[in-house]
Amino acid sequence: MDTKRHSVPRRAAFTLIEMMVVVALIGILVGGVFRLLSAAGENARRAETIERLQRVENAISGFYAKYGTYPPVPRHGSPDPFSKEDADGNTTSVSALSSDNANRAAHSQPVAFEFPTIRDLDDFISAHYGPGIYSANVNPNAFDSKKYEWPEVKLFKFGLVSFLVPRYDAVGDFRDGDAGQQPHKDFFSFSQWKEHNKTTRNAQMETETEACARWLPNLKGLIYGGKTILGVSTAEKDAGYPQFSTVYSQGTGNKYVLGTMSVRDAWGRELYYYSAPPFQSYRLWSAGKDGCTFPADYPMTRLKDSDRAKVGDWIKDDVVRASR
Repeated sequence: MDTKRHSVPRRAAFTLIEMMVVVALIGILVGGVFRLLSAAGENARRAETIERLQRVENAISGFYAKYGTYPPVPRHGSPDPFSKEDADGNTTSVSALSSDNANRAAHSQPVAFEFPTIRDLDDFISAHYGPGIYSANVNPNAFDSKKYEWPEVKLFKFGLVSFLVPRYDAVGDFRDGDAGQQPHKDFFSFSQWKEHNKTTRNAQMETETEACARWLPNLKGLIYGGKTILGVSTAEKDAGYPQFSTVYSQGTGNKYVLGTMSVRDAWGRELYYYSAPPFQSYRLWSAGKDGCTFPADYPMTRLKDSDRAKVGDWIKDDVVRASR
């Protein structure tokens, strides 16, 4: 009987260096996958933003077909990117260019429609925001009824959305007469409302219903703070009515919020709009992934070279639609 033992060759183990190489390769592969996923995610957001812009553009084109101009959004702030604006709307000049001031200036013709909320929300606002912040309905006498410019009286912000939805239907329910479903009635006799709404309530509701019905389907599911208007559910998913503005101050110690309706890009930021008199052209855009942009009407030639380079970086990823 052969009792001679046969030796089994031992497998060589990985050396420490080999293990480090393997780990490094895995890290590179994982990093590459994450970069691809991130790029795919950004491409998807950009594509969704383009689709949202196109739908708003369709509504704007409908407005032009009806009225012969693009929405004549009034200024609600300074268009100068070299000015800084405080919470009360007061502006001061600054020497350094910042993205915050540039974005604010680009929003001087806003997209948002802001308005006093219905009275049934007054208690909710008080409970939600805590002491010292109220619905505008609580103290209508805090506002100067004879002034009409924003920010002289911050009751109604007539941004782009206010031209694309029927205003009375957006602000409240005036068709069934329920006072709780309407803002305080005195606000509609204020100069700020009357300056931008020339007809009687019933005449305006009839005119806007006929006009907006043409393009409102384009805004289905698109409006941040939207609701069902003329049978169209305009509410953005998970951000339907009501949504509220930032906190505004008025008079001495009065702070309040308004209802708001707007349209955002796929990064969750409000779109930008610009149109100059006689409103025969417009620019509609998103600030893109970086959230930085620049006013459409500020001449680049007025910028020094370093600021021009800075602005170039801000706007290189902007997503733009414009009239042809």
